[in-house]
Amino acid sequence: MSNDPSWIPPVRLDSIWAALANKHYALTEDHIVGLPTNFRESFLSKYFNDQTLRHDEGDWPADRERARDVVEYEWRDGSLHLREHHTITLTDRAGIPGKRDHSRVWLLDDPEAGQFVRTCLGLIPPDRRQPRGTFGINLFRTFTDVVTKPHHDDEEFIILYVLDRAGGGAESYLYDPDDVTDAGQPTAEPLHRHQLNPGEILIFEDEFFKHGATPLEPPPDGEAHRDVVVCTVDRRESYLGVTPPLDDESVLAGSGAG
Repeated sequence: MSNDPSWIPPVRLDSIWAALANKHYALTEDHIVGLPTNFRESFLSKYFNDQTLRHDEGDWPADRERARDVVEYEWRDGSLHLREHHTITLTDRAGIPGKRDHSRVWLLDDPEAGQFVRTCLGLIPPDRRQPRGTFGINLFRTFTDVVTKPHHDDEEFIILYVLDRAGGGAESYLYDPDDVTDAGQPTAEPLHRHQLNPGEILIFEDEFFKHGATPLEPPPDGEAHRDVVVCTVDRRESYLGVTPPLDDESVLAGSGAG
């Protein structure tokens, strides 16, 4: 169960950890990291719908729909403990000034979603794990542009997991930050460029790359869309101040968390 703090992915992740150490990014697939075969279909049906996703005034791209959660985690005696963070507000991040709130989804109320959070945190090499931190989970549905320009998210690690896509384009790219101007224009070829297909996962260290994706291209007979989960292993200053450590009673906290 996702709320069992001793749960870990039933696979070895050495190759992913080695790629992160050597190249600062790794490409893998959901079945390789231990997610159930029906995870994508189930997660899509539960969360990628009109009841969960919304478009917020001023958000860009203008037709993007989204929802968000933030989970606190603590590695303690070899176990991973989770609870919902009290806020999901974004403040002065990803090059956007001010505070932003989006539709919240309480993922720890769902054991399957909790398992996904644990799987993602397990991708971080053991010697790179913070003892305690926050983990952002962003659900994005896009139809045209995916992002505006190459950028940093100003966090530690970024995880992109594509659940569904119709149409072409949407090629994820990673640039050396020195190869992108302040206006967001690349001056060299990307270090990595790949169209993520459903089931594929890209994880990378944010400080080493400016990242993004090319626009979606509609299929000949329909509308393009891309459903993706973008997760962030956050810097401590993003959310944590003097919040007390997780205790046993708070591990199971979900939508009732204060």
